Amino acid sequence: MKYFTFVFISILLFGFSGQSVSKETDLIQMIQEQYQSIQSFSGHFVQTSYRNNTETVRRAEGLVSYKRPGKMRWLYEVPEEQLLVTNGETLWLFDPLLENVTIQKLEKLTDGTALSFLLGLGDLQADFNRRLISQVLLTSPDALIVELEPKKAAANLSFIQLAVHPVTYNLQIIALMDQEGNYRTIELESMHYNLVLEDNLFEFKVIQDMEVIEAGN
Repeated sequence: MKYFTFVFISILLFGFSGQSVSKETDLIQMIQEQYQSIQSFSGHFVQTSYRNNTETVRRAEGLVSYKRPGKMRWLYEVPEEQLLVTNGETLWLFDPLLENVTIQKLEKLTDGTALSFLLGLGDLQADFNRRLISQVLLTSPDALIVELEPKKAAANLSFIQLAVHPVTYNLQIIALMDQEGNYRTIELESMHYNLVLEDNLFEFKVIQDMEVIEAGN
């Protein structure tokens, strides 16, 4: 499960065909502006991983919380408990089973990536180019779907797709494709917006006897 979560992070380090360029730009701008207008949210997520040329499908789910600016918490509950949390400066990945925590500076992970957008720190128009849908990864009949290619080459990310609500432009599903044809989707369900979330929800306290792994610092 820890590998599964790390792959999720490494990939994060990372429509409507026939529309005019101006309409495409407007849609990306509206998605960006709506996400930036949200001060916080909390709800359920389902993460599904697909391996290229195999029938292997792995699923994880749990609770996600977000608070602007740059704070996010992913509590994996299934298939095993793990916690991924950041306060906007430091990122912690805690494995209760192994009793260890991996710590990394967030700034080393976010420049021009999908993670940067999710944290409210990035800009889709600055970091990605929109293109026509190349593969059908998302099939949501009640959503607008766009495909974005990172402007900076990324070893772990080929492109992303976003499914958003057709009226509010709230983010519903993210799909992330790597360079080897593996991809995963992250569905955001039962979201509640602009909640009062305490800052300590996005902190992690290292306790005595816990193994600490410093990653890339």
